[in-house]
Amino acid sequence: DILSDLPYTMEAVRRLLPELTTALRKGNCGRLGVVGGSVEYTGAPFYAAISMLKVGADLAHVFTPDDAAAVVKGYAPELIVHPELDPGHWQQRMDAMLVGPGLGREEKSLQVAHDVIVEAQRRAQPLVVDADGLVILTERWESLSAAPVHKAELPIILTPNAVEMDRLAMQVLQVSTLGKPWEEVRLAVSKLAARLKMNIFLKGPTDMFATADGKVRLYDAEGSARRPGGIGDILSGVIAVFLLWSTRSDVPLHTVAEAASFFVREAARRAHEQIGRGMTASDVVAQVAPLMKTIDKPYEGVYDANKL
Repeated sequence: DILSDLPYTMEAVRRLLPELTTALRKGNCGRLGVVGGSVEYTGAPFYAAISMLKVGADLAHVFTPDDAAAVVKGYAPELIVHPELDPGHWQQRMDAMLVGPGLGREEKSLQVAHDVIVEAQRRAQPLVVDADGLVILTERWESLSAAPVHKAELPIILTPNAVEMDRLAMQVLQVSTLGKPWEEVRLAVSKLAARLKMNIFLKGPTDMFATADGKVRLYDAEGSARRPGGIGDILSGVIAVFLLWSTRSDVPLHTVAEAASFFVREAARRAHEQIGRGMTASDVVAQVAPLMKTIDKPYEGVYDANKL
């Protein structure tokens, strides 16, 4: 059994995978939206959205500025690309949202990110905030974390890298985490998650995941020594899908985070093993669907698709 060599976390992923049967309709396995991209950064929303599809979501919508839309659409015809950054009424049609990849820091773009976060909070909609989406959260953290409808159990995950984490910690806790011992970083991640009432997935040599109650877990599965641009975007897309599926299953958030960490690290490891030093994010994307196939559960009858 090929699964015998995979850790228990992959079995957890199998438990949350929607059954693939003839009872399914398009969209039952997830309609997700990506808000991001700019004329300079068209790759980021593409890598996030295509990873959503490759891991098993049905539909990936990309909301991006008009001057970036045609480029993103040209990367993959299976993506639904809207030439407008603001999802507007489309957000209520999405099962989950990812905001931030390639967003840029223009005030208009950051305001859109803010509005998407607020709407996701209001709707208790699964949400991942990555990259430049974290800029507006850093600037307006008090209002966003104190939203009247906000509860610690809302399915929201922030995915900062080391620099983004340092900015958040400095703004919210007045503590720097950049280059600090991991014990200090872990404590800061715990305090930050509790203060913001949001879950935090800190990317690094060892990934850290803090739930909104302040509990921290560490994930250090083997990955790749190569760190090309785009890996974080792939991870945010995978996390968004796993987060959505977790809301339809009994898999807790910390297990979803561990599964996503392992999954993307393993995809990167396989890509590096095959390609070597010249590995890019596209090579990692190419490993996502084959890796999911190795852990996919067999068809086990028809379920009630209306419950999805």
